[in-house]
Amino acid sequence: MKRSAASLAILLFAANANANFLDAVVDKDTQNSLLKSATEEAGIADHSLPMTDLLTNQLSVSPEQALSGSSALFSLAQNQLSSGDLSELESLIPWSSSIPGAQNLLGGVESMQAVESAFKAAGIDPSMISQFVPVILGYLGDSGASEGLLGSLGNLWKTNE
Repeated sequence: MKRSAASLAILLFAANANANFLDAVVDKDTQNSLLKSATEEAGIADHSLPMTDLLTNQLSVSPEQALSGSSALFSLAQNQLSSGDLSELESLIPWSSSIPGAQNLLGGVESMQAVESAFKAAGIDPSMISQFVPVILGYLGDSGASEGLLGSLGNLWKTNE
């Protein structure tokens, strides 16, 4: 289930992050309609994921935004964590090995600025990052993450607010 949830998160994040080209082509209502159609076509809208449920219940975001935002944060972690922390994180959220080529799709998230851009692309105010982080860290802590991993992620995901 976790592997499936991570796969869906990656697919949705990639779709939202790469949908920036739509900005030049169509208005926001049409963009949202196209992204919603793609999400429904992929079957993502029918999935209930524990972390997504936590984010949507505790924050004012849609399930798609919860997936996009958390995927951006996890992508940054994938690119920046030490190998030990990354191995532990992958054991809790095994996103990268579940989709061939996922590295290439998410390889651009190398900084918090890129995470902020991904949040904007998903229609989430980047100030919400500071609200996503404690929810995600709580979820990971409840899933058995070590204090070392939680500390590394907390430092990595700090915002300039």
